[in-house]
Amino acid sequence: MKLSINLIIAVFTFLTFGLSSQAKNKQEVIRLYPENPNYFFFKGNPTILVTSGEHYGAVMNTAFDFEKYLNTLKSEEFNYTRIFIGPYCETGNNLFGITNNTMNPKPENWLNPWIKEATSNKYDLTKWNEAFFKRLKAFIHKASENGIVVEVTLFTSYYTSHQWSVSPFNPQNNIQGFEAISFNQVNTTKNGQLMNIQEQYVRKVVRELNSFGNFFFEVQNEPWSDNTQLVEKIVETDSLTHKQTWQSVVDIAKQESLDWQRKITGFIVDEENLLPNKHLIAQNISNHWFKIENPDPNVSIFNFHYAYPTAATQNLGLNKVIALDETGFMPHLDYNYRSQAWKFLLAGGALYNNLDYSFTVGHEDGTFEIDNKTPGWGGVVFRKQLKVMKDFITDFDFVRMKPANQIFKVKSGKLKAYQVLAETGKQYAIYLDKGSLSKIQLEIPNGKYIAVWLDPMTGNTVRTEKLVSDNQSTNLICPEFQEDVVLKILHQ
Repeated sequence: MKLSINLIIAVFTFLTFGLSSQAKNKQEVIRLYPENPNYFFFKGNPTILVTSGEHYGAVMNTAFDFEKYLNTLKSEEFNYTRIFIGPYCETGNNLFGITNNTMNPKPENWLNPWIKEATSNKYDLTKWNEAFFKRLKAFIHKASENGIVVEVTLFTSYYTSHQWSVSPFNPQNNIQGFEAISFNQVNTTKNGQLMNIQEQYVRKVVRELNSFGNFFFEVQNEPWSDNTQLVEKIVETDSLTHKQTWQSVVDIAKQESLDWQRKITGFIVDEENLLPNKHLIAQNISNHWFKIENPDPNVSIFNFHYAYPTAATQNLGLNKVIALDETGFMPHLDYNYRSQAWKFLLAGGALYNNLDYSFTVGHEDGTFEIDNKTPGWGGVVFRKQLKVMKDFITDFDFVRMKPANQIFKVKSGKLKAYQVLAETGKQYAIYLDKGSLSKIQLEIPNGKYIAVWLDPMTGNTVRTEKLVSDNQSTNLICPEFQEDVVLKILHQ
């Protein structure tokens, strides 16, 4: 009887302290906004994530001062960054033409999740590099202090045999004795014994990061690059802005890659079932756009690169976040990147990331002067323009708005493009892209409205006017603009 009583007390004590410990470790985790899951919910508020961030090497490259970088993002009022943490780097080969690439560390500065065996100088994929996880957690902790959400990318395509030649997963670089495979087999169901190592890696990262609330996982960066399935060719494209061959096609990943990705999301969910916190999972779908027909139920964020507004509008019905988490490869003009950001977010997107090459080792404040060889843009001036956009959109009750291009008509003049986000009869955000306009017509419910025209480069007011809608429409005379202009309309 005494033994039974002691057992009951022991069980009660375990449950009490165990639950108390779980409650203590449970954090407010970024999630989808319940009333409109096309947007995030973070720190008690509906949220759009916007940044112009470094090239993903902030953790893996120990020469990079990530505290200075994260403080810069905070001071410029951005709330997101993306990092690569897996068995990949771009050391020793400037494949993409990026000057001072943060993912091209000196060999002694490359930090990854495994340690090397002393005698063979090869990686032992069963032994963790605790210095790596310490730096990873320090980065996410600092980001949390600064109100920044981190996209943690677990895997990436290898692109060429060079990146694969230095990877810890390559059998030549580890002591595990796996059979030889090519780089385009690594992140597929045809990767042999490597799958077990990948599972243990994913579960380890999930456990290490579970106490943090300010991050989400991405399964793999650009899976279509190593396992390409052509969907369609882009017929109408600007060859001056989009010069690369891949910029004129829409590719997705092959089935063996998609099946592998579902295995990875399954590992994440299964491991987090044992842990206090549950985190969002992102999947990188394609360049430009693609209508998702059979989504992984474990995925809450669908990432696109170099995305058109179509990527958002054709997938909002999934009731998940649609994101543009990488852009670049356009001529070095603020307008090219600014217009892409405005159109995507006013199409219902909830995340925008410009790949900003002004953040480098030694210039973690984003002041490195980007040269003409580097295939992307950024810098202090451009980031100020992105902040104008972020402030403009978040000043709306944006979770109640939907894309509404159908209400917009050009009555006279010309216009390259436009994008409308609206809550019918209440609030309208409109972006006008390059044109010589004199008059536009908006189909909006009858009533009185106030309209404010703004300069997207400075945020300065260009003109304010009162509107009256009769017969469900109203006409506006446009101010003159060279590149773009934005319009805010509120019901009075």
